[in-house]
Amino acid sequence: MWVTVVVPSHGRHLRLLWLLNALAEQTLAAPWEVVVVHDYGADVAERILDRHPLAGDGRLRHVAIEPGTGSPARQRNIGWRAARGRLVAFTDDDCRPEPEWLDRLVASVRDPDADVVQGLTRPDGLEHHLLAAPHFRTLLTDPPGPYFQTCNIIYPRALLERLGGFDERAISGEDVGLAFRARSAGTHVVAARRAIVNHAVESHTLPGMVRENLKWRHLAYLVKRHPEVRDDLVLRVFWNRDHLAMTAAVAGLAAARRDRRALALAAPYALRAAGRRGGGPRARVTALAELPGQSVRQLAEVAGMAAGSVRHRTLLL
Repeated sequence: MWVTVVVPSHGRHLRLLWLLNALAEQTLAAPWEVVVVHDYGADVAERILDRHPLAGDGRLRHVAIEPGTGSPARQRNIGWRAARGRLVAFTDDDCRPEPEWLDRLVASVRDPDADVVQGLTRPDGLEHHLLAAPHFRTLLTDPPGPYFQTCNIIYPRALLERLGGFDERAISGEDVGLAFRARSAGTHVVAARRAIVNHAVESHTLPGMVRENLKWRHLAYLVKRHPEVRDDLVLRVFWNRDHLAMTAAVAGLAAARRDRRALALAAPYALRAAGRRGGGPRARVTALAELPGQSVRQLAEVAGMAAGSVRHRTLLL
């Protein structure tokens, strides 16, 4: 049974090379291929893709699109529609699968209850030192989760065709939208915790982290299209507990001019922030030192989601 790995790529050609090197070490005996959909120039594509050993043995194909014309949703749709495989595995260009990744995903597909198989994603051990940075981005998923993140998942191609693929109007959260449509169609997801993908740990400056998180303002579109997402939200409005605590803190600071007792509303945020790095004295000192920057980051996230709420006419903070 053919398996196709689909990878959208933009602005990460070095990490894409690391991903391809990891895919070249896969132990899966069944026939498989990888389709990369990207917007790189001909020189980068020739150096990273055409010269890669996976291309030399016929397992790597790539599709180039015009720069600025491809969201991840569009790239993934192009990729799976070009697939030869009856099974389509998704991962991202900032990931590095373990050698047994594909083998273990495919083995779990043989479970009679499995329509979709989700693997485990963890911060890359080679970059764990970056977790000490004040502002970093990575991903940890413990399957089976409700969101079917496309860093580590495998779908039958027939199911993707039945669902119509990813919603290309979604700027972010397109994999979550597909997950909710799959769940509504009665799809069963099975966990494959030994199918492991290592996710990049990226350190950012504070302005860079704020820019990185601006994409989450588009999640209001996801909630508008799939109101059932609210079942997983905090108080059906807040994306996470940090956003709830930050909103309460801002309300408390604003009301404190009239009544200083309102400052108590900021206490939950302060307590959560103080414990961000752990419970020890050194960890708490580090967390308090990082508090100003973390406050700016989270305030920007909430403000961005508020702006998205206005744009899409549905409340999400």
